[in-house]
Amino acid sequence: MAKDKSRLSDELKEYGYVFSVKRTLMEYSLMCLGMIFLGRFFGLHLLPQILLLLAGMALLPFLIRNAYRNRYFQQKFSDLNVYMEQFLYSFQNTRKVLTTLEDTAELFDEGEMKHTIQAARDHILYTYNEANFQEKGLGILEENYPYPVLRMMHRFALRTEEIGGECKESVDLLLSARRMWADRVFSLQQEKKIKRREVMMSIATSLLLCSMIYYMAGKMDLDVASHPVAQVMTIVVLVLDLLIYYRADKKLTAGYFAAKEKDDAMYVKQYKRIQSYGNGPLARLGKRAAIRSVTRELKAKFPEWLMQLSLLMQSENVQVAIFKSYDSAPAILKPALSQLIGRLTINPNDRKAYMEFLSDFTMPEVKSTMKMLLAIAEGSGGDERSQIADIIRRNQKMQDEAARQKDKDSLAGMYALFLAPQLTGGLKLVVDMILLFVVYLGHMGTSLG
Repeated sequence: MAKDKSRLSDELKEYGYVFSVKRTLMEYSLMCLGMIFLGRFFGLHLLPQILLLLAGMALLPFLIRNAYRNRYFQQKFSDLNVYMEQFLYSFQNTRKVLTTLEDTAELFDEGEMKHTIQAARDHILYTYNEANFQEKGLGILEENYPYPVLRMMHRFALRTEEIGGECKESVDLLLSARRMWADRVFSLQQEKKIKRREVMMSIATSLLLCSMIYYMAGKMDLDVASHPVAQVMTIVVLVLDLLIYYRADKKLTAGYFAAKEKDDAMYVKQYKRIQSYGNGPLARLGKRAAIRSVTRELKAKFPEWLMQLSLLMQSENVQVAIFKSYDSAPAILKPALSQLIGRLTINPNDRKAYMEFLSDFTMPEVKSTMKMLLAIAEGSGGDERSQIADIIRRNQKMQDEAARQKDKDSLAGMYALFLAPQLTGGLKLVVDMILLFVVYLGHMGTSLG
């Protein structure tokens, strides 16, 4: 228990909660008043009333945690949105990562984002004799703000600074990805507000309906609320409704950033294992599961590699660009790239090498990209930069649609929490109606006697 309290305290501090005796007393006082009002409204006796007070006070720190967590992640989302936009516009002018970080930091007041940018800047500025020091400096931001397009943006900036070339089209693509993400999160925020309001209305409606039995009993001069069974049902339903609201509130504070990505080595291991699965029923099931997992990772990382390739193709032919893209390619693509590079080294005109790239995975965007690269390599393609940009745009749109569907699926579970208060309230209503009937018959028997 002490461990849980310590964890909760640490989490609240992370979200910016500053302990204040005055504010804490006010928060607990408001919770007590709310619980007392509910208890009086349903005619609870002293012991059930105390139990309700204890339940409310026990839940209060977690409700506070949810509120601060929601505010914290909304601020992180807002800061990242501004950071990415400013970084891209600034980098387009400066073409220097360090200068861009310094320009972008000036936009922010003191806070987590400014401190994180400064930490990244300081790592780049004051690190000596370390390989990939700029990448590691930007990694500080990526660790704090886990959003895949942020990583893609940083790799693009590092690659552009290294090899030069025109970058306006790539900047526009990244700005478009940022805009789609921001629009999706804004839409998700509005949906969450609606869902939270729906759950609250469901709880309030079910409790009001439950109170109607007591109102009817009062009109008939019958005391149903004081019956021991009614007291037990009331406290059970009120505590369950508190827990339902807490559960809904907790669920509705998440989703602004992706979950921490799994380790690259794990995906590479899964990728290699796919090649060695046998033909048995269990092996086929395992292979299908691994393919699904790796396909999601490939779809997320393929546009990143494409953007690097498009920069290299400004000064190199297709084959050389593919060779040079290997070192900075996402880890999950390296095994397939290694096979492709090996085959093209032996036979530069190997058309199958292009067409069989990632052929174990159902990814139409990969197939169309490799067809386009083959056409350019054979001299029959058109404007390769525009073609690659079109493919990246289509891929971004598909990813955005998939992400929006995932958001909808995550909110679909809220329907159960919307129904739950009606079920608990309905159960109480049935019990109270039976009690009303029993008390009424007892009252009639007494009157007749």
